[in-house]
Amino acid sequence: MKRLMIAAAALLMTAAPTFAQIPEDALRLGTPGIGVGARAIGMGGAYIGVASDFSALYWNPAGLAQAVHGEFSVGLNYNNIGNTSTYFGTGEQYSVNSTNLNTLGLVYPIPVRQGSAVIAFGFDRQSSFASGLSFNGFNPNSSIIQTYARNGDFEPVDLSGNLAYQLYLADTTASGRWNSPLTGRLTQLGKVLESGGLNNWSVGGAIDIGKNLSLGITLTYLSGTYRYDHTYREEDRNGLYRNMPLATYQTFYSLALNDYIADDIAGWNAKFGLMYRVPDHFRLGLTVKTPTAFNIEETFGTPASSPATAVLGTGGATAPITFDPGEGSNKYNINTPWVFGAGASLILRDLALSVDAEYTDWTQLEFAKTSTDVLANNETIKQIFVGTTTLRGGAEYDIHQIGLRLRGGYMYIPSPFRGDPTSFDQKYITGGLGILLGESTMVDLAYAHGMWNTFVYSYTDPNGVIVPPSVNEKLSTNNFFLTLTHRF
Repeated sequence: MKRLMIAAAALLMTAAPTFAQIPEDALRLGTPGIGVGARAIGMGGAYIGVASDFSALYWNPAGLAQAVHGEFSVGLNYNNIGNTSTYFGTGEQYSVNSTNLNTLGLVYPIPVRQGSAVIAFGFDRQSSFASGLSFNGFNPNSSIIQTYARNGDFEPVDLSGNLAYQLYLADTTASGRWNSPLTGRLTQLGKVLESGGLNNWSVGGAIDIGKNLSLGITLTYLSGTYRYDHTYREEDRNGLYRNMPLATYQTFYSLALNDYIADDIAGWNAKFGLMYRVPDHFRLGLTVKTPTAFNIEETFGTPASSPATAVLGTGGATAPITFDPGEGSNKYNINTPWVFGAGASLILRDLALSVDAEYTDWTQLEFAKTSTDVLANNETIKQIFVGTTTLRGGAEYDIHQIGLRLRGGYMYIPSPFRGDPTSFDQKYITGGLGILLGESTMVDLAYAHGMWNTFVYSYTDPNGVIVPPSVNEKLSTNNFFLTLTHRF
């Protein structure tokens, strides 16, 4: 089983809408973005062993103990994601842009007799779901109609909800078996647009529990939305179905399907951090993030203005036939895995070097508090996912004379799918700079360019078996971050 991002039409177009969650729904919520804070991103996200500003709430809360001044931070993120698809040898490009508040928070040191005690609270944008896909190609082998009414299968007792039958694209034989001439040789076109994201509302703090040894915790409430809009068409551009052997209509021109999924998401987690510091020389950080318990309230169906439509013909005239299966809703829970991290930074005069790693066992993703059919995904998750280790490295050079800091870094995020080639792993090259404005204000800028390959399947057969070929995708992202920090 693989990625089924654009298979929703086959699942939604029924009289009583039901949407079956798939493992990718859990993976989407469990996968964080590339991080928060322009300084951290500029250093390749290798920040577990640095964590010396507000973004420590996200990376390693124990790093908050380094704060000796109060701090206010606000940041923005602009993201462009480009997708080049290939389907039956035809290439197509699509891109999506989004701009979001990335961080907004406050750090406040608490006066103590010795050591350090610091609290912090605020907002950060954990991840963005914005993406898009457009594809088209001539498929000689299959049609989505066979998803609803596979030739030779027995027809269901109730035909009121069968899209193929209601649109006059499949008929039944005298023996009660499906029969449709639409088995392939059609031009297939589709577009997918995803939007939304996850926001963290966090409070946390750190204290020194020994000389240069700090312990921190972040408690986070997550909220967000996810929106999936999908359009799909099949067209007989070559006029191969001018004599379609169905009782009512003799000519098939096109089929159009439109559907959406809209999620309201809420959840919570905790992150614990430990940091050992040799001032001005070395830092070592360790983190543990608990599973995130998500509650999802979902609506899905066909937009009222664009139900499923088939354009058919008889006697030279055309007739659009529509079928609207209505809308439905669902509630379910997702629990993400534990995440374990470690990082270190080394300071060599004006040069700081940092590395870190985070391990996630994706086989521990799970659905909860939902139907038996959806819970069956938990066994599938164990079969198709693997544990992964994200690696990050970065550097920062401080030019004190002019108040400028130069940064660069690299991120490597392996694919969680078992057996994926290395080309499916996400790689990011990052760079950035910090500009000191006076004695207490810093502007940080960062850029991250990511690239990787993936694929999706257009639809499944009636038994849920994937119908090849795939839509192959080559993705590239361009992320820009700006963070303003004022210390008081």
